[in-house]
Amino acid sequence: MDKRRELWIDAAKGFSIIFVVMGHSGDAAANHYLSWFRMPLFFLLSGLVFKPTPPQQYAGWAVKRAKGLLTPYFAYGLLIAAGMLLYSLNFTGFLGNIARLLYGGLTLTGPYGVFWFITCLLFTQLLFGYIVRYSRRIQFLLIASAYLLSHIIALTPLKNFNLPWNIDVALLAVTYYAIGYYGKKAIPVLISRLYVLLLLLPLCGFVLWLERRGVISYSLDMKYKVYDALVLDLVLPLLISLTICAAVFQLSKRLPLGFMGRLGRNTIAIMYLHLPLNYSLKFLLGAEYGLIPFTLVGVVLPLLAAKWAGRSPQLSRLYLGRGGSRPAVQYGAARR
Repeated sequence: MDKRRELWIDAAKGFSIIFVVMGHSGDAAANHYLSWFRMPLFFLLSGLVFKPTPPQQYAGWAVKRAKGLLTPYFAYGLLIAAGMLLYSLNFTGFLGNIARLLYGGLTLTGPYGVFWFITCLLFTQLLFGYIVRYSRRIQFLLIASAYLLSHIIALTPLKNFNLPWNIDVALLAVTYYAIGYYGKKAIPVLISRLYVLLLLLPLCGFVLWLERRGVISYSLDMKYKVYDALVLDLVLPLLISLTICAAVFQLSKRLPLGFMGRLGRNTIAIMYLHLPLNYSLKFLLGAEYGLIPFTLVGVVLPLLAAKWAGRSPQLSRLYLGRGGSRPAVQYGAARR
C-alpha cells in the first residue's frame, strides 16, 4: 500500500479506539450505536493489513503472533492486579485476578473489561492464517461456515458457555477480518472516490432513521455474543465501517491527520488503560463524569504513557508489543 493509504488506515484505527473509549463512558446512547461497528471495524482494518504466511512457516508465525499479543496482555493485567493489591491488600483478590487473566472471556470485567478483544483478535488471526492455505473456494466456505456457526451459538443455550479467551467469538470476527483481507485492493479504490462517501452517508442516515422509528431493532455486542441477526450482523457493521473508512480517506487528502495516525499506532495502550485510569480517577474524585471527560482521560493519558514507555526497549516489549522506539512514520502524497 502507498503512504497515503497507510495514513488513512492508521487514522481510521485512531478513530476506532476513540469510539471504543466513548462506548465505555457509561453513555447509553453512545454505547448502543457505537457497538454496531466499533469492534467489526477493528477486525476489518486488521484484516486489511494481514499478510499470509506459507503453511510450512505457520507454526513459527503463530508463536510470534501469540507472543506479540499476549506479552502486553499479561503485562498490563499484572500491572492492574498489582495496583488493586496495593490498594486493597487483598491477596486472595489478587490471585483471583490472575486466574481471570488466565481464563479470560466473560470473566474479565471492571478494569479488565476490554481484555477479551486481544485474545479474540489472536485466535481470529490464527484461524484466518490457517484458512488461507486452502483454495479461495474452500476459504469462502470455511468463513461462511464459521459465520453461520457463530450465530447458531448466539441463538442457542451454547451462548451461555464461557469458553476461555472468547475463542468462540473468533468465529464471527473472522468474517470481518476476511472482508478486510479480501478487500485490501478493492476497498482503497472504492473509498478513494468522493461520490462513494456521498452515497454511503445517506444510507447510514437511513438506517439510523429506521432504527429510531422502530422499523428495525438492532444490537451487537461481540464479547457477550449478542449477534442474532444473520443478515444485519454482516450488512450494518460493513456499511458503517466502509463509511468511516471513506470519510477518513477523504479527510486524509484534505487535512493533516498525523495525530490520528499516531493514535492509531498506539491503540494497544489506550485499549488496555482507558478503563483502569478512568476508574481510578472516578474513585479519587468520588464522582462520575460524562462522555467527553471520560474520552479525554481514556485517550490522552494512555497516549502519554505509551510515549514514555516507547523510550525503553524493555517497557516497549512489555507494554507496546514492540522492541523499543521506532522512527517517526513519514506519510507521503497519495498516488493518483
